[in-house]
Amino acid sequence: MRVFRIELRRTAALVVGALVVLVVVGMLSWGPSTKNSAAWTRQWTTLAEWVRFMLMIAWPLALGGGALQGLRDRRSGVEELFGSTPRPRAQRVGVTVGALAASLAGAYAVVLVVGGVQVASSTDYFHLGWLPATLVGVVALVGAGALGMGLGRLVPSPLTPPLLAAGGLALMTLGLGPTGADVSRWALLLPSLPMPVSVYSSVRASVSAAQLVWFAGVAATGFLLVASRRRWPGLLPVLVAGAVALPLMPATAVTRDDAAAELLCAEGLCLTRAHEHERATLAGPAREALRLLGKLPAPPTSVREVAAAVRGNPERGPEPTEAVWVNLDDFTYFRREAPTAEQLTAYLVAGAGTRTCYADRIPRDVSREVAARTVMTAWLTGRVEPLPTFRLWLGEEIDALTAQGWDRLRALPEDVQAARVQSAREVQAACSGDALTTLTGGTT
Repeated sequence: MRVFRIELRRTAALVVGALVVLVVVGMLSWGPSTKNSAAWTRQWTTLAEWVRFMLMIAWPLALGGGALQGLRDRRSGVEELFGSTPRPRAQRVGVTVGALAASLAGAYAVVLVVGGVQVASSTDYFHLGWLPATLVGVVALVGAGALGMGLGRLVPSPLTPPLLAAGGLALMTLGLGPTGADVSRWALLLPSLPMPVSVYSSVRASVSAAQLVWFAGVAATGFLLVASRRRWPGLLPVLVAGAVALPLMPATAVTRDDAAAELLCAEGLCLTRAHEHERATLAGPAREALRLLGKLPAPPTSVREVAAAVRGNPERGPEPTEAVWVNLDDFTYFRREAPTAEQLTAYLVAGAGTRTCYADRIPRDVSREVAARTVMTAWLTGRVEPLPTFRLWLGEEIDALTAQGWDRLRALPEDVQAARVQSAREVQAACSGDALTTLTGGTT
């Protein structure tokens, strides 16, 4: 243990570990990883997947740091001296490899603790399904350090560490992608995972099992390249691991998390298990929204969360009208500054309790849809308030259509108004037809 502590102090192990923590936490704290419900600090699954995604930076860093460590004997001029001693090389270098491995594993754990503390206060949905992906990440990062040491010893040049780091970074770009659904088997041999986009999906257990075999082989190869006097046997573990792991890789990397997507209902509000923690905040606005929607001839009776696979999916399809369907990511509910109860109610009532049909796809007649949703909302609340959508470049057109639609709807008898709004709500829920034409009887 004393020798191990000395290795930690006198080698680059702690420095490499500290750099991994600073880089990963710093980059996770800024950018897409802080947005919407798939943020790295909101769910255990997305925490594990975001940290794995950041291995695209941490893995090359560990690879280069390991190579720097592998050059130590050559830089110190003691390589031949140590090679002439009867003490087995594996016994001597094992402590050095262990120190680097412990530092990298500790760095991974620190990142998980930083995110885990925030996740614990953001959700009640705890499960153990995120642990396999995490274990693979630890083994992959440790394997990078060991492989770097082995390659540093194999090619003892000052250029080896930076070239390995740059090459590793270039290799990681092959795994970049928005989802894990269409990742090739070869890309799954990379340590990083695709960027997580949903809390309702997770990495398949078979993928994690195959990757664990692969990265264990990479780590064993790295150690043998450092510890063995003969170089070629060091290639056997990675070759065997690749031959075993590649056929085991499934066609798709992710699967739907049915437990996270399960709806839990109480007092007219149905939330997924992953977002059950938000019930206290959403219950009041949901009740108020249902009260306002009670003016309709056939009002909805509940507010139900949509377990959307991908935020803003343009092909949402028709939705039943007996409920108000809500995707909290569409409302940017999971933003740094929490929305007020009034904002939540306004979102739920917008479009007479229907979701938009355009999502990330903006059709030519988007102004008519926004105007129709504005008129339907005004009929329920009694006041015309512009919706914040597309106002920057379509505000005047939307306002003109809204004013025409509102005047023509209000000129009708109250029972006809109610019937028109109900029909427009059904058109909007089905995403079939023109809700504004329905509201005005074809006069706008």
